[in-house]
This record gives sequence, C-alpha cells and structure tokens, in this order.
Amino acid sequence: MLDQLLAPILNTDPDRTVLEVHGRSWSAKQLEGDANRLTNGLRRMGVQPIDRVAVLLPNCQETVVTYLACFKGNFVIVPLDYRHHAAQIRYAMNHSGASVLIVHHDRIEDLQEEGVLVAVDQVVTVARTGEDDYQHFHELVQGASDEAPEVVFEADDLSVMIYTSGTTARPKGVTLTRAAVVAGVKKYLTRVPLNGDDVALIAAPITRPMALRSQLLPILHAGGCASLIAGFEVDAYIEALKNPPSKTFLALLPGALSQLLAHPAIGDCDFGSLRICVVGGDRVPEKLHESFLNLTGVQLTEQCGSSEVGAYSLNPPFGRKKLGSIGLPMYGAQVCILTPEGDDVPDGHTGEIVVSSPLMMDGYWNDTALTRKTLHNGWVRTGDLGKFDDDGYLWFMGRKKDMIVCGGSNVSPIEVESVLLNHPSVAEACVYGLTECDGSEEVHACVTSHGQAEQASEEELRAYAGQHLAQYMVPRRIQYIEEMPRKGAGKIDRERLRMRDETGLHDL
Repeated sequence: MLDQLLAPILNTDPDRTVLEVHGRSWSAKQLEGDANRLTNGLRRMGVQPIDRVAVLLPNCQETVVTYLACFKGNFVIVPLDYRHHAAQIRYAMNHSGASVLIVHHDRIEDLQEEGVLVAVDQVVTVARTGEDDYQHFHELVQGASDEAPEVVFEADDLSVMIYTSGTTARPKGVTLTRAAVVAGVKKYLTRVPLNGDDVALIAAPITRPMALRSQLLPILHAGGCASLIAGFEVDAYIEALKNPPSKTFLALLPGALSQLLAHPAIGDCDFGSLRICVVGGDRVPEKLHESFLNLTGVQLTEQCGSSEVGAYSLNPPFGRKKLGSIGLPMYGAQVCILTPEGDDVPDGHTGEIVVSSPLMMDGYWNDTALTRKTLHNGWVRTGDLGKFDDDGYLWFMGRKKDMIVCGGSNVSPIEVESVLLNHPSVAEACVYGLTECDGSEEVHACVTSHGQAEQASEEELRAYAGQHLAQYMVPRRIQYIEEMPRKGAGKIDRERLRMRDETGLHDL
C-alpha cells in the first residue's frame, strides 16, 4: 500500500489538489509523477532497495515527494530534524549509514564546516541559489521516467528510520517496517475518519513522527489536502488559517496552541470548517480545553504516543471524551499498566505504560542491547506513567524519570502543575525535583504569568497549592520566569529548568 499511497484519489479524481505549500498546489497526478521520477532518478544514481536515503529539509513539496519516492523504491528514508545542529546531523548520518543526503541549500555551509558531507556518497540539494558541486534535486528528476518502477516488497522490510532527539543520550535510530507504517495509516484513519474534503494544516516538521504519522500520511491516503507551512511560528500559522482552503484538521503541541489562542488576531480566523484538532506531546491544561472550545466550538482531541510505538492512545474525535485523559487505546494496540516488578496495576493506580502494537518499531538501528532492554516479548516499556479509570480511559501521569521522591512519597509533577495552572495568574507551569544538601529531594516550580492578569506572589501561589494538595506536594519554591525553555519538539525543557535552579546559571 505504501508504494500506492495516493491510489484511492488517483483512481477517482487524479486532478484533485492534495498538497498546498505557501500558495502553490499540486494535484495527486502531479505528485505521483514527481515521486515516480525521483524514484527512477535515485535508482539511476545506484540506490538499491533497503539503502538509506537521508533527508534534511523543512516542510516543503520536495520532502513529501522524497517520502513517496522512498516508499516506491523500497528505500529506507531517514528523515532528519531540520532544526538540529550539524553535529547532531553528522552523528545520525554516520550511524545510519545513509548513502544519499537530500538537503536544503541553506544547510550546506554549516554541514561542510562540521565535515558531514565528505562522508556521504551522494548529496542532492534543494533550492540551490547558485553553482555548487552537488546534484540538484530537479536535475535528478529531469528526464527520468514517470512510470512506477517494478519493485518487490516484503511486509517486514525496513521503511523509515527516525532519530530521537537525544537530549539525555545519543540519538537512537527507531526503525519502522513497511507493515508498521501501513498499520499506522490504516488504524489512524479508522479512529480519525478523514476524507477527500478534509484539509490538514501541518506546521510541525513532517520529518518527525507526530506530523508524519498523524497528519501527512493519513490525509494523503484519505485523498484530502495537506497544507504545509515551514514550521510553527504563530503569525505564519494565523495567516495560514485565514488563507484558503479552509482548514478542517489541526494538530498542535499544547505550548503552540497556547501561543495561538493568546494571539490578538485569533478572533479574525474562521473556524466554521474545523472538524478536528488533535493535541499531544505534552499535558493539556484544562484552561486550554475551555479556551479552544469557547473559540471554535470544537473539543480538543488528546492523543499520546512515542517514536517507538506510534500513537497508542487517543480520545474519540467524535465520541465521548474525558477532559484531561488521553483517551482509549488505539485500535490494535494493547496497553497495560505495570509495577516496576512487571505486575499488573489495578484501575485507578499509577504505573508504567507498556504497549504492544502493530504500529511499533522493529528495534533500534545497530543497537541490539538497547533493543533487548526496551522490547520485552513484543512489548515496549514507554517510560510514561499512567492509570486507567473504571471506564477504560487512560490518564497520563508524567514521565517515570521525572517522578519526585519527597519524604519517602512519590510526587507527580503533572499533578502539581495541574493545580498551579488552575490559578488565574499562571499561564504555564513546570515542576521538578531538586536535591538538597542533605540528599533529600524537594519540589520546585517555575511559572509564567498571563500578561493581562494581576501577578500573584509566590506566597499566594504556595497557599493556593496547599488548598488542593498534600503539604509534601506543595513546591518549596515557585519562581516566575519570562519564558519557558523548550526542546526541539516544542515541549517544555524540564531538565534545563532544573539545571538552571541547581547551578544558578540562567543562560543555560
């Protein structure tokens, strides 16, 4: 199915627009022809099935075409995060063994300085502005046949290799088979029923799992239109919402959604066509749910997943939602809550979320030891903490490594943050543990304030927290900061805040 991702719309309406980027549009027939030409151009360069093809591009037509071409040629695509530094790219290139790099011209200079390009057999540039020594993307496809190549596929062939962010260790190459990618598309469309009239506004990088597996591939297979912008920048996102075609499907991180709702021009946007807004990647405050519903008339749909297992839990987009939960297990996924010893946890109690799913990874590339540590008899230990309620809805309780042990009791940062976020002065909150001189761990918090609200004092916030939490859970210190630091994916960087507090170096 991957080599014919566009087949449903090609068979019924090949001239229908399926991709729009900054005012330019491509029909299904045009996109299919470009993908076939790129596949044949890469084969002409000597790329063989299961060879790795790395792509370092922002959200653009060439990125989409490269995905489709790799699916058709049975090449393993290695999508690299365009925001990553050259040293991170060098590691991923060396580790993956990619023989081809398709890269935007703007990244050539820093990659050359880092010595990335000398080790790559073939470099193909996009948006070249002058002469260089590398093959140009459009020269590669020029004159190549637009006929689909004849390739033999197996369900367990590797198809996609996604590198994790590597904030706490070396990035890991998460490998997905063709069967896992196909299952991801089919299962997602079963839970999120998109159709040919849907338009997905995609601002998150399509080289990352959430935008790729929850938006781009499903909308293309459904015959709808993927509307791409280069990245999330709130003014550009507002402009894209205003411009035709009308957007029906949004997907954002909570932090990005908060920025969007705070923008003074958000009231000028027409949400009359909006059907679905998926939010994931971090906890979603109750105030965010309420603000979005009041603005658009559409409830947010929370989901949770990871690079290793894909989306494993999702609130029903058009069914019964539970505010604050991450919904029901994805179709085909088995989700258990376990103790550290591997025993099942009763409903209502917190444990580690463990998942077995047809969407999940085959393993970590060239790392058998870590694969064996993470995969246990077909189950992945996610490192996420959660609990089921009596109705089978799953509640995300934070990351296992973020749990704070205070006075012999476990403190969930999520639980403390949820209370702080209910205070009218607080816009964002991040809670973390800090080790004291005597070796004990104390709860600390950083918050940002709403610009229009009167800023409560630290004593007032602590008193407010004490009204809703056990005393040992109340942060010993709550400090206001101007802006939350964020990781590459847009999540609040909890570890950086902890290190700032611990070292006093606020430029970290």
